[in-house]
Amino acid sequence: MQFLYHEGAGEEKIIINGESFTHLFKSRRSDTKKPLKVRNLQDNFLYSYEVVSINRREAECILSAKSLSQKKPAKFLNIAWSVVEPKIIEKTLPFLNEAGVQKIIFVYTKFSQYSFMIDFARLKRIAVNSCEQCGRTDKIEFELINSLEEFIKIYEKFGIIDFCANRLCDIKDPPDTWLVGCEGGFSENERKMFKNRPTAGFESENILRSESAVMALCAKILL
Repeated sequence: MQFLYHEGAGEEKIIINGESFTHLFKSRRSDTKKPLKVRNLQDNFLYSYEVVSINRREAECILSAKSLSQKKPAKFLNIAWSVVEPKIIEKTLPFLNEAGVQKIIFVYTKFSQYSFMIDFARLKRIAVNSCEQCGRTDKIEFELINSLEEFIKIYEKFGIIDFCANRLCDIKDPPDTWLVGCEGGFSENERKMFKNRPTAGFESENILRSESAVMALCAKILL
């Protein structure tokens, strides 16, 4: 763990309880005499707290120091992801967060199953846990758009990952946002909506699952 997430980090006093308390002081048996490194994932400060009191359920901590650790990403990527099964999203999210994806925009497209609902509270918890482990200092953002038509109105400049011979490296002035389909890709009517937009595929001869395409895109652009 690189730091502890606490939404109140920066305040003079914070209380650590719940899962964070159990993980730190019961599972890991952290030394209460050592300062705790805490972030709120909203600003660029790393806060140090001293434990001043502790019982079986919670620890009271007082702010002792803070340091600025601003990191600007060298590359930028938003992924617009056609809605797939939530458990697939949850398994893929830590990799995308570690790699530095700025935002995931979930879009319902033709081949999405509209019964799939996105639990944003759960995704936030997964992203926070990932940040604590990898050291990322900001939270990945999430957005939900109910149709491809609405997405195109909001995001004027984007590229498409689809089944084609074009390669990402051959696209001049690539956009920061890329749209990836769910299983089955996009319908013919949807492809007509992508006219004159940059479209790329991958060199693999195999058919990639949606999550595999998302991770491949992320690796090629960010890593």
